[in-house]
This record gives sequence, C-alpha cells and structure tokens, in this order.
Amino acid sequence: MTRTLFFCIADEAKPVSQSVFNEGRHSGSVSGWAEELEADCDYQFVPTALRESSTKPEDPPFLYYLVESKDCPSTGEALRTRLQDGESFQSDFINASKEECQDWALDKWLQPVKFNFIEQSIIAIADERSARDGTLLMSFYFGESAPDEPPIEFNGYGPLLPKGNTWYDFRIRHNAAQLFHTSLLFTEPDIFFPNYFGRPEKFTDEAGVFDVLKAWEHTEEESTDKDE
Repeated sequence: MTRTLFFCIADEAKPVSQSVFNEGRHSGSVSGWAEELEADCDYQFVPTALRESSTKPEDPPFLYYLVESKDCPSTGEALRTRLQDGESFQSDFINASKEECQDWALDKWLQPVKFNFIEQSIIAIADERSARDGTLLMSFYFGESAPDEPPIEFNGYGPLLPKGNTWYDFRIRHNAAQLFHTSLLFTEPDIFFPNYFGRPEKFTDEAGVFDVLKAWEHTEEESTDKDE
C-alpha cells in the first residue's frame, strides 16, 4: 500500500536522545539538565504524530513513511512507519526548507513506477512549531489538469483549484491527518474543495490552524440540509 512522506525539519520535534544529547542544548547544571530532559520527555512529537494520525481507533495505522535520508530506497520496507517513544532516528532534512521537502517529494512522484509505494499529492512536515503545539504542516500538490478537461466550477468560487502545478499548505492538528487525507484524496472534489480552497479562512483559527473536523462536519450539515 502507499503511504505519505513524513519529513522532520527541526531538532525540536525529535526524541530526546537526538535533540538533547547530540545537540547539547541542556544547561550547565545537573539539576537544569534533568529538568530540561524531563520536559522534553513529556512530549515527543514525531513518534506521537506517526502513531496518532487519527482519533478513531478503527482507522488504519501507519499513515506515513518517515523520510530519514535524501537517498530514497527502492521499496517501502526500507522506510520506517512508526517509532517508539525515545527511539532515535536520522533526518537529512533538519533545517531544510518546506520547498526542499516539496521538491524532493515531487521528484519521486514523477517516477511512479520506481517509487510506487509513495502516496501522491500530500506530504507532512514536522517543524519547530510542531513540537510546541502538536500541529503538522500538510502540503497538498495540485498538478495540471488534462488539457481537454475544463476546470471544475464551484458556485460562488469559480474554478477550484485556481492554479495548477501549485502547492497548497494547511497547518492541522496531527491527529486530524487521516481525515485530511480522506477529505482531499478520497472524496469528490465538489464536496470538499470549497472548504479547503474557496473559504479556508472559515475553518482556520487565530493561530493559523485549519480545523479539519469542523470542515468535515460543516459539509455533512450542508449535505443533510440539501437532502431535506
């Protein structure tokens, strides 16, 4: 089965064995080091995000492939899908930009025969903010439409998505990732595209976090109203 590429671009999101011991971020005193170690142990983002991509226990686990090296293996079996709390991992993308992750993923998507185990269209990025507030940056790529197909028109919004060969970013709660994928990859565009690309501000809070569940529930309410 295919899985989504998961990038870690900040040491802050990595387990303690990497971020504290390797980077030497602890204070000079033993007590200060212990306090920082305990604080870091309380919440280790990457293992948590890999494990908790949904709030529903019936959803399939292991949504992601963790990208550790810029040399992509030829099979998915060589990529990790989960980590134990405190388990270390490498990332060639530490301090990389969002665009570097996008370009790397797009290069693999353009070789679908060789990398047929990679989910197309979406990547997940754990950054410095992820460790602070539990969010992921999800990037959705919309390629060119077929030249003989007119763009889909949406009442009140015009054609969506407005631009081809373009990345669209959403910061979401990490445990809403499964629903995010379902909304954009496995649901008819006329149902969810208006929420994500026509009126995203309606579902985005003051911190810039897109509420995937709220968008889903809003669509269900609209569908119910139409049926009645």
